[in-house]
Amino acid sequence: MIGQFNFVILHVRDMAAERAFYAETLGFALEGASPAFVQFQPAGGATFALQQDDQATPTQTIELWWETPDVDALHAALLDRRVEIVTAPMDLPFGRVLAIKDPEGNVLNMYRLKQA
Repeated sequence: MIGQFNFVILHVRDMAAERAFYAETLGFALEGASPAFVQFQPAGGATFALQQDDQATPTQTIELWWETPDVDALHAALLDRRVEIVTAPMDLPFGRVLAIKDPEGNVLNMYRLKQA
């Protein structure tokens, strides 16, 4: 039987820029790294990693989502860090969402579920 889903690798062209974005701009804690691979510590969910791939293109067919305690505070912090905002905070039926882009154009979604 298949076990728990727990690992995501995003293929990227510019490892230095992507590593800096995820570690410094978004604050992901490094767990391990080599020149062509970076793994971040899990934060309550799946492990997230970057893999060097000179042929990588921004993902269009998989959505990446992170839960956050405060979408609006995160939005303000990311604006201060000059992160490209794709969708400003907005309410959807399931909660509040925000979408940003990493340096290579991958869209990252942040959300907070609607409180009962």
